[in-house]
Amino acid sequence: MAEVVATREAEQWGWEYRGREVVVVEQPAPVVPAVPPPSVLAGLEAKRTTAERLRPVLTWVLVGAVVATVVVAAVVQWLLALVPAAVALGLAWLCWGWPDMLRRSTVKEHQLWLASCVSTMFTFERDVQAWQEDLRERERIRSLEIDAVRPWVPVGPVTKERVDLYGGTAAGWRAVLLAMGTSLMSAGGRLVVLDLTQGSVVEPLQRLAEEHGAPIRASVVPEHSVNPLAGLSADDIGVVVAEGLRAAEPEQSESRGVDATLVQQVAQCLTDAPVTFTRLSLAFQVLLRQLTPDQRGALTRSEYATLTDLLSESARRSAEARLFRLAAGVQRLAAVTGDEPMDGWDGEDVSLRVFELSHRESELTAGLLRHLLFQIAMVRIQRGQLSGRGERIVVIAGADALARPDLERFDSICRRNGLRLVLLFAHLRDSAVEVLGGGDAVLFMRLGNAKEAEQAATFIGRQHRLVASQFTYSHGTNTSTSTSDSTTRGNSASTSDSVGVQTSDSRQATFGLLFSRRHRSGSKSSGEQYSSSTTGGTSWSESTSTSASSGTTESTSIGYQRTYEYSMEPTVLQGLSPTAFVMVDPLDPASPRLGDCDPRLGPP
Repeated sequence: MAEVVATREAEQWGWEYRGREVVVVEQPAPVVPAVPPPSVLAGLEAKRTTAERLRPVLTWVLVGAVVATVVVAAVVQWLLALVPAAVALGLAWLCWGWPDMLRRSTVKEHQLWLASCVSTMFTFERDVQAWQEDLRERERIRSLEIDAVRPWVPVGPVTKERVDLYGGTAAGWRAVLLAMGTSLMSAGGRLVVLDLTQGSVVEPLQRLAEEHGAPIRASVVPEHSVNPLAGLSADDIGVVVAEGLRAAEPEQSESRGVDATLVQQVAQCLTDAPVTFTRLSLAFQVLLRQLTPDQRGALTRSEYATLTDLLSESARRSAEARLFRLAAGVQRLAAVTGDEPMDGWDGEDVSLRVFELSHRESELTAGLLRHLLFQIAMVRIQRGQLSGRGERIVVIAGADALARPDLERFDSICRRNGLRLVLLFAHLRDSAVEVLGGGDAVLFMRLGNAKEAEQAATFIGRQHRLVASQFTYSHGTNTSTSTSDSTTRGNSASTSDSVGVQTSDSRQATFGLLFSRRHRSGSKSSGEQYSSSTTGGTSWSESTSTSASSGTTESTSIGYQRTYEYSMEPTVLQGLSPTAFVMVDPLDPASPRLGDCDPRLGPP
């Protein structure tokens, strides 16, 4: 196992993802250059086109200038003819010389533009080549960094005591036993695996140990025709057989102490040869008076005589029902076992001991053998027969069939003898639920049953979370329109007529002391007064008022509530991959951890 030791420095049951992110700054690709715009070419081409379009006009103007030159030279003066001649020369150049010059300029500018395009593309190709080289270098550095980082690191329980595993499949158990077993064996540990599943879950670990030359002992019961009782005393045989038969038939309420005593006394009578289930079955048949001396088979004459005198007639009859039950169980075991000693318990330098229950046996016989192997392991560990240097670990795969008292007693025996115990339960029910939490660390693999997953989630624990419990959204629109019209009209008329006549007459008589002469004096006035007035008026008023208002309101509110929920939902446990597990360890501050025991995740 030297190679295994070199690759595994600490105990591990799988791997946990802790890979750090490798940040690589991406370099953008060079920008593809655009073709230089031929702006000069476009201007020159436009000028050349204009010159070609104006050539006919300039030709006629040139003809006119030539005619004018001739006329002026002939009629007026030749010196004055120089002016139209110069104009004619200029027009001639514009007609024939300017377009040709523009054509040559266009060709020259086009050549210069092509040279600029070639230079630009050459520069771009050089930048692209440099970018590709830099990109390849970055990819190489990135690959080296990724290879240097191990995203999956070993993970295992901090505790060094009992570990319980619940759930999973046969493939998952093979993976976890391979990871755990190689780690413990590499550290110098001694591993004992009691495979009661009939699924050969320890086969990958056993094969790897054989490839690395590790000393192992393996027995497949009952394919190798071994004798499980080899090396046990009569007292041990009595306990093993009685406890094994009682556990296989839990409905039997009779005292197991009496059964153990009967088996012990029968085993003590078989002194001439090693005790096997075949000889033990024949001995019970002798007690039941079912064999004659000539039919004793593997029993000697002295053993036959001793067995005949073991019980009195009254004692035999009172224990006859018990003897029949013991004889039936021993007979079934005798049919599948042999005389060869079961290898595996001898030797101190054995790294791996495997006791495997064959998958070819029926459930009835397998049930007896399952409890028998468990009782044998318990008795041998209690007698101190599992010794050796380094840490010693006992693994029981398929502990579902074992009762809680037996498991607790086995755990106590292992603790007293300094052994670590690992129990693998296929389901979280019956006795598995009763012992849940009795170990120091617990691993949960896939639990397909909803009830089992819920029990596991409850064991993992709960935690407080703030979750949105209420979400309210309101939207309102308010529109109001008011219109008021008022019209007032009024008409009034008034007429007043006044007619008056006024007459006034005043007389006065004056008498003297004696006689006076009567005379009239006074005034009289008369007059007539007339007045007429007419008043009228019309008033009218009209008013209109309009008002409108509108509004929109929106409100959103979220209410949070403190809830006590699972740290890991049951659906997560139901959906785990076959090799994934959740580890709960009270001594681990980061518990619970999510790991995976797939061998492909480990180091190459």
